[in-house]
Amino acid sequence: MTTSEERLSRLEGAYEHLATKADVESVKVDVESVKVAVEALKVEIARPEARLIKWMVGTVVTCIATATAVVMAVERLF
Repeated sequence: MTTSEERLSRLEGAYEHLATKADVESVKVDVESVKVAVEALKVEIARPEARLIKWMVGTVVTCIATATAVVMAVERLF
């Protein structure tokens, strides 16, 4: 049979890999910094995306107007 001290030392060894409160706090700080970085990245991505959408809408409207003008010109010729 094993003694209480042997059993206790085996239990202590089994739980050495668990995180401490300091480890958890460190991870919380890291997660917060990642959240801030992601929010900043979202803002950086949204700006050019909005500009691209505006350009695409303008280009589509211009293409439709040009196609309409070409069709009307061809129609008048014939």
